[in-house]
Amino acid sequence: MKVRIAILVVALIAGINSALAQPTNNIAGDITFGLSVNGTVSEDNMFQLWRFEAQAGNEIQIAMRATDGLAPLIGILDGGGNLVAASQDGEIDAAITLNYTIPADGEYMIVATRVGRDQGTTTGSYALSLGLTNAPAPTNANVREVTFRCEAAEIASALKITLDSSLVVEGINYRINVYGLDGFQTTVRVRSDLEVTNLCRRGSDDTHGDYVAVPGETPVIIDEALEQNSFELEIEDPRILGDIFLLIGSQDAAPGRYMAVITGLSIEAPGQHDMVQLEVGPLAAQGEVLVYAVAVDAANSRLDPYVRLYPNEDGCDDAGRRGCDDVPSMADAGLRMADEFSLLGDRFDAGVRLRQGDLEPQLVEIGSFSGNTSGDYALIIVGSLPPRT
Repeated sequence: MKVRIAILVVALIAGINSALAQPTNNIAGDITFGLSVNGTVSEDNMFQLWRFEAQAGNEIQIAMRATDGLAPLIGILDGGGNLVAASQDGEIDAAITLNYTIPADGEYMIVATRVGRDQGTTTGSYALSLGLTNAPAPTNANVREVTFRCEAAEIASALKITLDSSLVVEGINYRINVYGLDGFQTTVRVRSDLEVTNLCRRGSDDTHGDYVAVPGETPVIIDEALEQNSFELEIEDPRILGDIFLLIGSQDAAPGRYMAVITGLSIEAPGQHDMVQLEVGPLAAQGEVLVYAVAVDAANSRLDPYVRLYPNEDGCDDAGRRGCDDVPSMADAGLRMADEFSLLGDRFDAGVRLRQGDLEPQLVEIGSFSGNTSGDYALIIVGSLPPRT
């Protein structure tokens, strides 16, 4: 084991030295604790560098999830460009981690690369996150509250959704609807990594008359007052945008609940699995977040959805039963829009709870039960924002 690690370190140092000779070609950007970034390893760009600031004694954990055929590998550089830690080799499309204790204050870099580096053959995409495992617990939840600006307003973040470019289905648009209930003042920021997209908006007249049914509760019809706390957006030809990031929040941290609906997703072939990354804001993490995969146009689709928290938690077949008894059933819940598009669930739709209190990115894997059906589906997410203490 020591010999293999030594060889790995030598290989990484060789690649890193060449990277530092041309830093502008390989420094992908900055990363901070509690956040995640996305990147790509290709034949022309075999590794990327991510900068971060740390203090002596910080116990950090770096997680790298590979997709599209990449075998991941992680390294850490100190301020002098020296390799101070490296992960084990990752399998193709695997998730790996690297733990390290920072010895001195300063700037460090994460090396995101592939097994074998210049001798390797794998390419693909990855999601990278940086966590602080020995962070002191805050005295109250507001200490670590995350906010963002939308024009002059301050928005408390409830949920960040990453729609990876691999989810795009040729010829199908994304449609995104978010409804604020019980006082939640819905505001949504939309960004992408290939095109200059940075939309931030609150309120939508297009949602007037929509029928919104949270699982197990009395349906609500969106009226003039509620449409001010709603959001609707259709993204045409999302493939040109690359990865898309949706940040859902409530203006001035107004408490309440929300339901987000994303259509334009599909399990195109039996055995396919989609991955969606979700990050819950600190205030919202105190409550529950339910994530459902709901078959679209059930009359013409054979999809029997199955979901689980990736990589090692049990999955859920039918919400309310068969592996997910603690998740409310989607039967007769969902959305019927005023333009007559209907997305109401049934007992065959699947759901899962995100880990409560977890501020790290959580991956939801969507597929079909037994891997033998396919078809279009929508992602429905129900969450809340409690009052500030």
